[in-house]
Amino acid sequence: MDGTGIINRDALILVIDDEPTQRLLSREALEQRGYRVEEAENGEAGLALARQLKPALILLDVMMPGMDGFEVCRRIRVDPDLSRTPVVIVTALEDMEAIEIGFKAGATDFIAKPIIWPLLGYRLQFALRAAEMETELVLARDEAERASTAKSVILANMGHELRTPLNAIIGFSEYLRDQNNAKDGDQQTGEFLEDICFSGKRLLSTINDILEMANLEAGRVQLDENILDMSTLLAGILGRHQREAADKGITLEIRKTATELFVSADYDVLRRAIGHILSNAIKFTSTGVVSISLQDLESGELEIAIIDSGVGMTAAEVQAIVEPFRQADNSLSREQQGSGLGVPLAKALIKLHNGEFEITSEPDIGTTVSIRLPADCRRTNPGDSHVEDPSEFTSESTPQNTSETAED
Repeated sequence: MDGTGIINRDALILVIDDEPTQRLLSREALEQRGYRVEEAENGEAGLALARQLKPALILLDVMMPGMDGFEVCRRIRVDPDLSRTPVVIVTALEDMEAIEIGFKAGATDFIAKPIIWPLLGYRLQFALRAAEMETELVLARDEAERASTAKSVILANMGHELRTPLNAIIGFSEYLRDQNNAKDGDQQTGEFLEDICFSGKRLLSTINDILEMANLEAGRVQLDENILDMSTLLAGILGRHQREAADKGITLEIRKTATELFVSADYDVLRRAIGHILSNAIKFTSTGVVSISLQDLESGELEIAIIDSGVGMTAAEVQAIVEPFRQADNSLSREQQGSGLGVPLAKALIKLHNGEFEITSEPDIGTTVSIRLPADCRRTNPGDSHVEDPSEFTSESTPQNTSETAED
């Protein structure tokens, strides 16, 4: 931008000052720079003229009888038609209090008296340029918000249109597979049906992840908080992933510092967040142990840490995986399939609880994902806690790589 944009060329500047000489000198200095100038001799007249003319900038003296410049500036800032108009106040250089009050009232900049008239036009040109850039940023932000809203609507419609036939494909393929197995049918047909079912669930998981991320970004996910027994919650999560871990020879375990730890949280949201991270830990660990550590911190926070001895990541790869649709660029990551949303989803879901999310990792050593829930969510009395029976989750009831296991 070279400063000669449409907002600067032939821009209208309103000078509000009770001193005729100051108004005259301001007019001459500004007209020499090519600006159009209008004048007002007091605050009331200046405010009325500003509302009528909608100037590109207002040069405002602060010390005027009646309505002073501070009050004029405040009223400009609450007027929808003028609120973004740059206001440059004129005050004595040594009057620091007036400058402070002016900025609190909404002034864009200030010019100290005595004014150096040859520089006045340049100072106002900079103010106009800043206002032009701010306007462009606001327009770009508004356009981005409209695009984000349109994206969310498209994703919601797409999700409905895709999930309905996918549920039918999954349901019928499971039925046909079970019928084929019960009748000792053709082995190849059974394998084909198993592949159809598996692929359908995988695709459905990806669609669900994308829609959930869209809803989180749009602020449409609301918490339904209950008092939760964390030991029971974690046992249930491990139960959901037992088959996935067992197929790789991985042992899942829980380490905790207390037998009873209760929090006020949304059961499904917290379960999904921890499940995303646990699934990633299993996926990128070839063998050994993946553990969940549960402990009290001195700060009163509750820390849940998912610890693996997998491939690990560099600092750059850690930064990459928290961004949606990205994966760490190591060889094992490229072999794994997934939407790249597991970690960003987990981080966003924990943020809903005002929790903190941290990843520490070393290549070939392993990764620790720490989730810290704030102290104010802790509960000592379980009350009517939400209890989930881990025995419900067997290898028969939780197919591998479904919505809980087909993460990043």
